[in-house]
Amino acid sequence: MIRPGPRQAGFTLVEVLLAVFIAGLVMVGSYSVASQVMRLSEEAGVRLAEESAQDILRLALGNDLGSIIYVESAKGDAKDAMAFTGGASTTTLSDQTEKTLLSLATAATLDPGRPFPSNGFNHVVYVLRQDESTRQDKRTSLVRRERSAATVPRRPGKELPWDETVLAERVENMTIRFYASGGSDAGETWDSQDRERAKTAPLPAQVRLRGVMVVSGQRFPLDVRVNLPARAIAMERR
Repeated sequence: MIRPGPRQAGFTLVEVLLAVFIAGLVMVGSYSVASQVMRLSEEAGVRLAEESAQDILRLALGNDLGSIIYVESAKGDAKDAMAFTGGASTTTLSDQTEKTLLSLATAATLDPGRPFPSNGFNHVVYVLRQDESTRQDKRTSLVRRERSAATVPRRPGKELPWDETVLAERVENMTIRFYASGGSDAGETWDSQDRERAKTAPLPAQVRLRGVMVVSGQRFPLDVRVNLPARAIAMERR
């Protein structure tokens, strides 16, 4: 009688193929989960950046309008700086086009080195800046400009430099509207000096910015409304 020899240890081809198949399923599942986690993380980061940018814009505009300084008959060089205007004409530079959205005098400042409220006032301008250097991808940014307008005498050609803060790197279809007392829509332009001459209220009751903010290629609606204080800060005539 012939006895069978000892069985050799090892795996059959079917067992090897089954193990490879299972390992492949595990790897595909792990990659899918990792990809989804990374995508959700990126989306959360973009959303956080967008919310932060909108919060900064609301804070800046709210502080500026909440600390507005206006005098009906300012004299000298401060007259234009203290006027409240919006929707002004477009200025074309060498490689940029800028459109003024809002110009006002305020005690607010984004410079942490300056006291708030300041002893004088700051001339603040909100502009839309379109970069014309790249024709295929024209980017429009929302920029806040600020400079002290009352603490240092101004002479022709000796104006103080502007401090600039980019509030939004890229915006689209940005518009501004002004609302008079009673909620009436005054349109996209405002001129306090013209309204003075017409014997109407020189300041609006509310300012509204609307448009689209683009962050990392994603578009988010932008709608910021700020009410002006019931009584604007007044400066003595100098």
